Amino acid sequence: MVNNVMTGKNDKVIEDAPEAGSFYTRNKYRILLGAILALALCGAIIFARSSALASLSEDQAVHTQALVVNTLKIVAKDHYQVKQKYSGNIVAGRESDHGFDKAGLLADVLVDEGDQVKKGDILARLDMRRLEASKKILDAALAEAKALNVETKALLDRAEATYDRYRILLDKKHISEQKFDQVKFDLIALKARKVATAAAVTQSEARLESLETDRALATLTARFEGSVVRRYLDEGTALNAATPVIRLIEDRKLEIHVGLPSAAASLLTPGENHIFDFQGSRITTKLRTILKKLDQSTRTVTAIFDVTDKTTDIRSGNLARLTIDMDIQQKGFWLPSSALAESRRGLWSVYTLKPHKNSAEYATLLRQELQVLYTNSDHVFVRGTLRDGDRVVSGGLHRLVPGQLVRITGKTDHVE
Repeated sequence: MVNNVMTGKNDKVIEDAPEAGSFYTRNKYRILLGAILALALCGAIIFARSSALASLSEDQAVHTQALVVNTLKIVAKDHYQVKQKYSGNIVAGRESDHGFDKAGLLADVLVDEGDQVKKGDILARLDMRRLEASKKILDAALAEAKALNVETKALLDRAEATYDRYRILLDKKHISEQKFDQVKFDLIALKARKVATAAAVTQSEARLESLETDRALATLTARFEGSVVRRYLDEGTALNAATPVIRLIEDRKLEIHVGLPSAAASLLTPGENHIFDFQGSRITTKLRTILKKLDQSTRTVTAIFDVTDKTTDIRSGNLARLTIDMDIQQKGFWLPSSALAESRRGLWSVYTLKPHKNSAEYATLLRQELQVLYTNSDHVFVRGTLRDGDRVVSGGLHRLVPGQLVRITGKTDHVE
C-alpha cells in the first residue's frame, strides 16, 4: 500500500515536469530581454551620473582657472574738454633807452648794470661848462633888453605928454601943423620901439628858459622805477644827439604777451584772472586787453596779461605757459589709458563683458575697436561701438584674449 502511495506521488511529479519545462521554454526570451533592459537602464543611469559629474568637474576647473579682472562702467558724453597750452613772453611793463637829446660831452655815469633805481634818480650828466657860459650871455642880453625897454617906456611917456600939449597949442593956433605932425610921428615911432623892446625882453627870457631846459636835460634821470640792464657808454664820450647811454626796464610791473588763435581768444574776457605756469610755479595774472589786430605771420591775436604776483623770481625775457579749457562737441566715452589695447590700422580696442550663463560673477570677453579722439595724462576720450552703461576691463589687458572667461571683482568703478 505504501508502494502504491509512493507510486502515485512519483506519477504526479512526472506528470507536472513537462508543464514546468514548457513554461521556461516559452518565457526564456522574455526573461532574457528583461534582464538586458535592466542592465541597459542601470548602465544609462550610471553613465548619465558620470557625465554630469564630469561636466560639473570641468566647469569647476574652468571657473577655477578664470582670471580675475577689474571693471568699470562707462557713461556716454556729448562733449569733451581739451586743455590747450600756449606759451607767452614775460616782458617789462616799460623798457627804454635813456639818452640826451642834445650833443655833448659825457661827464658822469652814476649807475651800473643791475642797479635798481627810482623815478627821478640821476643816471648820468653832461659837461655843463658851455651851458653855464651860454647862461651868462643870455643873462646879459636879458638885462640889456630890459634896460632898453625901460628907456623906451620913459621916452614914450614924454612923447605922449608932448603930444597932448602940442594938440592944445595947435587948437589955439600957436604952432603950425607941421610942428604938430612931427610930435605925432615921434610918438608913433616910440610906441613901435616900445613893442620891439618888450619883444626883445620876451625873447631873452625865452632863450634863458630854453637854456634852463637844456641844463635840466643835461642831467639824465630815470623816467620810471626799474632796473638798469645796459650801460652803453662811459665818461668822456662825446655824444651825438639821441645817443643811448642807459637801458632801463620797469621790472616791478611785468606783463605776459601770448599769441592765441581767434577761437581761444574769444573765450577770454578782459578783467578775468588767469594762472600761468612758470618753471613749476604759478603766476597770477589779470587779462588787460586782447589786441584787435591779427598777426599775419602766425595767424594769432595777442593777449596782454598783467602780472599781479609780487615776486622777484619772475624776470623779463622768460616764458610762461597758459592753459585754456576748450569744449569740443563730440559724442564718446572717457576711459583710463590702461583700458586700451593697440589694434590695427591705427585703431585701439577695449574688452567689454558678456555675462557667462547669466552669471553675475563670470563673463566672457568681447573685443571692440575704438578711435581715440583726445588724450590727457591718464585718460582718453574715444568713440566706437560702445554703449552707455557697458562694463569694460580697466587694466591688465596683456593677459587677455577675446572669448576668454574671466571672473569679475565685486567692485565696479564709474568713469564720468
